[in-house]
Amino acid sequence: MSVIILNKEKNVTSFKAIKDVQKEMKFKKAGHGGTLDPLATGVLPIFFNSSTRFIEYIANDSKEYVAEFVLGLSSNTEDITGQLEYHPNSKEPSKNDIDEVLQSFIGKIKQLAPEYSAKKIKGVPMYKLARKGEKFERREQEIEITSLDLIEYDYPNFSIQVNCSKGTYVRTLGCDIAKMLGTTAVLSNLKRTRFGNLSIDDSISFEALKNLDNQAKMQYVKRVEEILINIPRINISSTEVNKFRNGSKVEPENNTKTGQFMVFAQEEFLGIGKVEEDMKVQPVKVLS
Repeated sequence: MSVIILNKEKNVTSFKAIKDVQKEMKFKKAGHGGTLDPLATGVLPIFFNSSTRFIEYIANDSKEYVAEFVLGLSSNTEDITGQLEYHPNSKEPSKNDIDEVLQSFIGKIKQLAPEYSAKKIKGVPMYKLARKGEKFERREQEIEITSLDLIEYDYPNFSIQVNCSKGTYVRTLGCDIAKMLGTTAVLSNLKRTRFGNLSIDDSISFEALKNLDNQAKMQYVKRVEEILINIPRINISSTEVNKFRNGSKVEPENNTKTGQFMVFAQEEFLGIGKVEEDMKVQPVKVLS
């Protein structure tokens, strides 16, 4: 079981990124923990082989981004890659204006998903409808911003660091910030610096990875239980392992709590289980 924390480069799709790493590492199967647009760089967790079954357990983790925007521009995609329109008479906000507006976005807020996004309308991604010129109603969703700080401001450019929940569109956040400032903005650069407990400091670029020998590459391969550290662990005895793997409830050792757990026999990770009111572990996702 293995996971690599890739530092995705710019102008590469997440799909191509995982395929390149999969080929380089010679794994049979691969999947990623959260799409980054081609424009974006940064943390992209790539799960291999049997580890792909556990991707869902990091899907709801919070994320941290550093984003750069240009004021006085607008775009149909809300970023620099779209059809740009220049607004020469745009208001030039002060740094204090920006700081004040940023604070108003902290907490749970409603956000409209951008037209050019993977959100689906009747099973069809919105970006496909947008490319065809079809009209549709954008979907509103609740997100949470836990921190939002101005890093640098030199009009018309400003950059922010944001910690946010799953489902947050940072390009839309920048456009909404600009709207409250009485102007417009487009995203010019985006870097994901954290995904749950995974930091960009733990990541490696594909260029660096492919220049390592096989032994050095394995230093960047983590076990899936190292990734799922936000899920508590329990142990079962070695005599219960086969029962757990066959989908039967088993008795945990020294546990008094209900809920979801990583299940181990000594130091061997067996899968995810749920302790129910009878205080037995029901297998939920068993490592094959």
